[in-house]
Amino acid sequence: MTKEEAIEQMKLGKRLTHKHFTDNEWVKSNQDGTIIILEDGAECPPHEFWRWRTNESWNNDWEFFNK
Repeated sequence: MTKEEAIEQMKLGKRLTHKHFTDNEWVKSNQDGTIIILEDGAECPPHEFWRWRTNESWNNDWEFFNK
């Protein structure tokens, strides 16, 4: 799915992964999208999460985390 689709799914509480993540990494957000939550419990604002993910490759290839 695209980045935009992934953001909407994260707001629904879905855990998502990306081809650049390791097998056990996932991300989701709170319902209003103001906090990104990582698999290790770390939290950050979306601007901080996306700050390091500006390459074109982050705009696609998002998937549901099913482990």
